[in-house]
Amino acid sequence: MKGHLICPACGTLYPEEEALWQCSCGNYLDLAYDFTPRKADFEEASAYGQSSFLRYKSILPLEHPQQALGFNESATPLMETQWEGHSVHLKLDYLMASGSFKDRGAYVLINKCRELGIQSIVVDSSGNSACSASAYSALAGIEAHIYMPAGNSSGKTRQVSTYGATLYKIPGSRLDTAKAAEQATKDHYYAAHTRNPYFLHGTKTAAYELMEQLDWEVPEAVFIPVGSGSLLLGMHLGFTEMIQAGLIDRYPRLMAVQSEHCSPIRTALEVYADAASGTKITAANLMAALPPAPTGTVLPEGIANSHPPRIDQIVRAVQETKGDVLVVTDKEVIEALRMATSRGLYIEPTSASALAALKHYKAMDTDGKTQQNGRLVVMLTGHGLKAAERIEEILEHT
Repeated sequence: MKGHLICPACGTLYPEEEALWQCSCGNYLDLAYDFTPRKADFEEASAYGQSSFLRYKSILPLEHPQQALGFNESATPLMETQWEGHSVHLKLDYLMASGSFKDRGAYVLINKCRELGIQSIVVDSSGNSACSASAYSALAGIEAHIYMPAGNSSGKTRQVSTYGATLYKIPGSRLDTAKAAEQATKDHYYAAHTRNPYFLHGTKTAAYELMEQLDWEVPEAVFIPVGSGSLLLGMHLGFTEMIQAGLIDRYPRLMAVQSEHCSPIRTALEVYADAASGTKITAANLMAALPPAPTGTVLPEGIANSHPPRIDQIVRAVQETKGDVLVVTDKEVIEALRMATSRGLYIEPTSASALAALKHYKAMDTDGKTQQNGRLVVMLTGHGLKAAERIEEILEHT
């Protein structure tokens, strides 16, 4: 399956074979694909015992999906429980092969790199994307150069190094790490999840898998930790494809969860609210309105991205689904982490932030009614083993 890359800012089209990571105007690129999902395709794949990702091969941007390399990935569990007075379904995506949902995106991205003949990639990441990219690159024999913030969890940096990737620890903020990685794109293909469109077509499998597990009944809301937005945007993409194909009739509300120390999506929503009153919004003045990058290490480090490149798309996805941004405190994250571990869920603080956001949800209904009878889904995105030292310190000293 061959298609085009398209710049959503200026509309320029590029053939996939050029293996570009950004438009000549400097904007990120999307895929000009038109997928039509059919339940029969998924059921047929299941009948042949294909892995979870290959189950969705008909809606993946891979020319030769049967030749894709993977770890025989299976669907992650969907666990029903009670939390903060809500009946919720927890999507245990931290049980992927490398320990996070990012494996979904890395599967498609690295296999696309194989199809394009790319031998060397550069990735910047707060941690989980680095681990996923390193794991799948090792499997595919692709050279991986990984840029990570110097202060992030040692478990993730060790995981990256163990896979054989070349690791660069960058002092400063998550934004500093991204800038350093972009400097390396002269010699390597930029495969960062923050910009690369193939990654989103991998994370959209979470939406398809969720709907199959819920027997195609759309939940009221989905709570998603948001840093660069690759999971929220991927799931929005998947839900959009399903709506257009008539498989579902509406979106769930996408609830973007952010930290009190880094919440650019909340700021961006306020900027767009001003636009409704006549103020013209451009990418430049939107970025200029965002607060500076946080200094020091943020507890839920996976959502500590102060300037996500696709922030305009994240805001539109939240608005289109009638969702919102829920900002949680460190104290709330620690409380949620403690409660999760007491139930046998060993998750990293970033995952706990999504659970912490549940206590804010009942105040969301504009009609003055709570949504406690609606089905809620919480995406648990990263494994606690990646941040074991930090979790031990948190739970012993707070």
